[in-house]
Amino acid sequence: MATPKADQPRCDVYGCGIYAAICTDGTEVDETGAARPAIKNLNVCAHHKNWAHSEDAKVFTLTSDVYKARK
Repeated sequence: MATPKADQPRCDVYGCGIYAAICTDGTEVDETGAARPAIKNLNVCAHHKNWAHSEDAKVFTLTSDVYKARK
């Protein structure tokens, strides 16, 4: 019997739902030039890759059960 494949992760930005292009590791550079570190372990699509540096992403990590389950 074949093992079922896991679904590809989706972008964590609320309402996006596009397949994630990357899972951040905390070393990504902020494209706006600000010296803000990326939050580790976020799934983001190519369109939202700078979201990992935002205040909204910080709130997501504190409130999302989905994110907390990844740790």
